[in-house]
Amino acid sequence: MLAWLTEWWDDVELWLAQLWYPFQITVVLAVLLPACWAVAWLIDRVVDRASARLTPVRDVEPPLGGRYDEPPATTPRGGAVAPEARP
Repeated sequence: MLAWLTEWWDDVELWLAQLWYPFQITVVLAVLLPACWAVAWLIDRVVDRASARLTPVRDVEPPLGGRYDEPPATTPRGGAVAPEARP
């Protein structure tokens, strides 16, 4: 059933193993760095949202992507508006 996948993986592994070592490092980093970054970002978001939902404190900062990630509002004179005064 998954024989095609194992054959494809063996071919990729053989191709990578036969490359010159600096190219091996380049290919592995080009694939692994973005993949690891994406997984770390996803874990961060999931944990942040889960901890925001499960916390017993009501006045806790919202998860990433909430309204506190926006730049601070300013008054006509240039002063910052307190978070409580925001709509």
